[in-house]
Amino acid sequence: MVSQNDVIIYMRHISLDVVIPEEYVWEFMAEFGKTFAVEDSYKGIKNLKAVDSYYEHPAGWHIQVSVWENDESKFYDFLRSFCSKRKLSFREPGAQLAA
Repeated sequence: MVSQNDVIIYMRHISLDVVIPEEYVWEFMAEFGKTFAVEDSYKGIKNLKAVDSYYEHPAGWHIQVSVWENDESKFYDFLRSFCSKRKLSFREPGAQLAA
């Protein structure tokens, strides 16, 4: 049983840096916010999840997001779907670059 004096680590977040073509940046942020919305059980509403940051880069826009560690697979499923709908290729995590 947890007491008021206990300090615990509740859950871990993972941080991901996604590179998106410029024309899809705003769509990505909007869909990410809806997909990973956080429910406020006290107020009974859902709050859209904001991205952590974003910036322009010559290779495309970098969007940094954080998700709960147990939502990592959900994020990859979201990203696969997002890319598929827009006919964008998605390099699977851990995939090796062709030599």
